[in-house]
Amino acid sequence: MDKRTILFKPATYIVLAVYITLAYPILALGNRVIAAMLPEDHYFENVGAISLFVTALLFFYGFRVARKSLDKSWPSLIKQLIYLGLGLLFFFGAGEEISWGQRIFGFKTPEPLAQVNKQDELNLHNLAIMENSKFFTADRLFDVFWFLFGVLIPATALLIPSFGRFAGKFIPIVYWGIGLLFLYNYLWAKAAKLIYKASYTYDKLSLTQATQEIKESNYAIIFILVGLFAIWDLNQSKDARTALFKSGAPHIEPAFHD
Repeated sequence: MDKRTILFKPATYIVLAVYITLAYPILALGNRVIAAMLPEDHYFENVGAISLFVTALLFFYGFRVARKSLDKSWPSLIKQLIYLGLGLLFFFGAGEEISWGQRIFGFKTPEPLAQVNKQDELNLHNLAIMENSKFFTADRLFDVFWFLFGVLIPATALLIPSFGRFAGKFIPIVYWGIGLLFLYNYLWAKAAKLIYKASYTYDKLSLTQATQEIKESNYAIIFILVGLFAIWDLNQSKDARTALFKSGAPHIEPAFHD
């Protein structure tokens, strides 16, 4: 397989690791810097929303590639739907991150939603039913998602190749190096709450929430790599099928037909 892309170059991961490392010290740079970087519609939230939107476009493109490159077996059909579903999920996440442009365009929250939304905003992740839950908050669900999709499944596939071959028929399996970036960001967020506890002074946003904003923004950037890798993986499958066809190897009819 061709691994000459930026997805497999150590420099890519070093640059992202340095960016993650430099993001958290902002918590100690004083109120003026924090006010310019952390609140809603400022640097970290905007970077996060844009990154999720880019990731959504990558998976939508991946869905288009999958439709053309994969065979018509049931596993391939499921994989196509997974790409489409991930595209929709990341698009939804991008919209939620900026409350679907509510503050940008200045429209009001519908009254029925305002009554059950803790921040009186046009989004679902701040609904009281989720904010008051111990297990199903948006932050917790997001953490479960990136850990399963970005860390656990790739690690299992790396350690158990047979699992990787089977699961890869249905879902894109993230490169293990990307999973390390997810873990690195998570550990930095945990450490930041301890390191900057005494130096954090911004009273309009708690240290926990400020750290969460940085962490989520970093995750969103990492997910761009996930989208790029998913497309690379599809192209490898396409190239392999083309090579098999040119070699004259016998072709097995797929189990699923239109």
